[in-house]
Amino acid sequence: MKPNNQLIGERIHTFFGETVAPIAHQTQFVRRASRLDGLMFLKAIVFGFIERPNASLNELTQVCFDQGVEITQQGLDERINAYSVAFLKSIFAQAIEMFQNILSLPLPTLQQFSAIHIVDSTVKELPDSLMQEYPGCGGVSGQASVKIQLVFEFLRGNLEQVVLQAGRAADQGFRDYLGLVKAGSLTIADIGYFSLDAFKAILAKNTYFLSHYLHPTALFTPSGERIDLLYLLRNATDGKLDTSVLAGSGEQHRISCRLIAFQVSQAVADRRRAIARKKAKGKGRTPKQEYLEILRWTIFLTNASEQMLSAEQITLLYRVRWQIELVFKLWKSYAGMNQIAKWRGERVLTELFAKMIGIVLTYFLIAPLRMPEGAGANYEISAVQVRKIFAHFARQMNQDMTNLPDLILLLGDMLRQILRFGLKQKRRKKPNVCQALVLASLASNIQTQNTHS
Repeated sequence: MKPNNQLIGERIHTFFGETVAPIAHQTQFVRRASRLDGLMFLKAIVFGFIERPNASLNELTQVCFDQGVEITQQGLDERINAYSVAFLKSIFAQAIEMFQNILSLPLPTLQQFSAIHIVDSTVKELPDSLMQEYPGCGGVSGQASVKIQLVFEFLRGNLEQVVLQAGRAADQGFRDYLGLVKAGSLTIADIGYFSLDAFKAILAKNTYFLSHYLHPTALFTPSGERIDLLYLLRNATDGKLDTSVLAGSGEQHRISCRLIAFQVSQAVADRRRAIARKKAKGKGRTPKQEYLEILRWTIFLTNASEQMLSAEQITLLYRVRWQIELVFKLWKSYAGMNQIAKWRGERVLTELFAKMIGIVLTYFLIAPLRMPEGAGANYEISAVQVRKIFAHFARQMNQDMTNLPDLILLLGDMLRQILRFGLKQKRRKKPNVCQALVLASLASNIQTQNTHS
């Protein structure tokens, strides 16, 4: 995968040159002439937080000064209000739409899908002043919190959809991601999103899903006979099961899919059972013995055929879902999402959207570099290292934003540093997920050739 510095530079230059001013006026952030116009404010607050994730108002006024705008801390604080929230919220939506990489990972196992959507969420506690807009769950979680629903398109590395909800909203009720589903795409979601109706909607669009099985969802044979899952697992050979089933007790919700199961080690099973007992105890219950025995297995449901994905490839592909956890780790630990103090609500939301715009920019730079040496190499770009390098270049990028040739030269320098210093250490014993998929594909092809020879 080789990035196009010219294209990346033009996209960033166009975004900051043409998108900002109209939105600043539409949201009434700019209502009269001011040296701290929409563009200056946006650049100061976005690149200020990229350079220093915990930047204070004083440090942000210094960024303004670097751009030729003198403003006091009080003056900047006054510009952070309901209008700045609306302005940055609209800018963030435009950033999601505009900063989309088109280069896909060069892996045949993945490229048989038109897109690979990973769905998950994270929660950020907010000051109580925002409890009307973003009610939380109360208790230790606070009276106000925002749940950020993210759809990460893994094939191209894009943050494709970000939806802010009340912190108390349940993942299982989230359906916005279905609007992104297109023919031939694959959706991978955590068990918290398990919904037969959602899977049915995916099937209706000629697309694919991959999910953990949620016990005790009813299972039937293709002919309609009820399946005793535990009996089926006990009689599986070599600790593996791959069979066709109908999932769902009500016919209006029932779907046709594959059930794939792998037996886990005793240590893993014991950990799962300890967690299950602890959760049940908290609710005044005792887990059933049948459920505890089923926890000895990792069980998936999917409508992808065996010809598309072997059982082993299914297991590896589900590991891709953990990539979104790495996205959240970057957000919280390195992009300053966890460092947003409990200021007044408008300041908190302004900082939140400013940092998320910076995150979108970060992933726009990362996406075309994720496999710098092609599909055969066991190297990966480290999002954390990229973010640190981006922070190093943030001030100069802010200065060069209006000069396209200088911006392209700067991007070239930055991308060269990323390729030299932004790689994860080569993993000798355990391959990264992309390399593991390459090896699994080769093994599957060899097995297929031996079967037909």
